[in-house]
Amino acid sequence: MAKWTITFNKDGNTVKMETESATKPSVDEANVKVLELAEREGYERQGEAESPEAEKEPAVRLLERYGITLTGIAEAESSE
Repeated sequence: MAKWTITFNKDGNTVKMETESATKPSVDEANVKVLELAEREGYERQGEAESPEAEKEPAVRLLERYGITLTGIAEAESSE
């Protein structure tokens, strides 16, 4: 299975996470993975109010809840 690097911006910093998938994750899949990471790692929420349409798009939930924006999805470089 291929390894993929998902990069995102949080508080002005670029953060990378790796994931495994047979194919390149879609933007929505990557946003869901970053959202799960933010929830699991206990990232600080920016506010309590969310718009109703926020539940429809993972990218909107990430931005409104945590101030995170996805910046890239690339195949991880092999360390071999």
